[in-house]
Amino acid sequence: MTRLDCTVTSCLYNKERCCCKDNIEVEGSRARHSRDTCCASFRERHGSGVTSSVDIPTKNTNVACQVMECTFNEGCRCQAKHIGIAGGAACDCRETECATFRCKCE
Repeated sequence: MTRLDCTVTSCLYNKERCCCKDNIEVEGSRARHSRDTCCASFRERHGSGVTSSVDIPTKNTNVACQVMECTFNEGCRCQAKHIGIAGGAACDCRETECATFRCKCE
């Protein structure tokens, strides 16, 4: 499992800058820069943003990765020990990104 920090406070799964979802998917099959990636699991928080009492934030999660050129991608799984998902007040998954992305092309 990967240690995950998330600054996308507008996401339904974000609680205390942690993710309440036990797995996420990062997309960006043609990415060359972190801005070319996104958290496909992002869901915009609507209304009061209250989450279920079973939604417990966790620092560790499974990360499926479709970013083929990332140095941390092994078998479509992120192998980084720590990643950050960025996007602040995103309204759409395309406004998020994997801040840890490192291109094999560098």
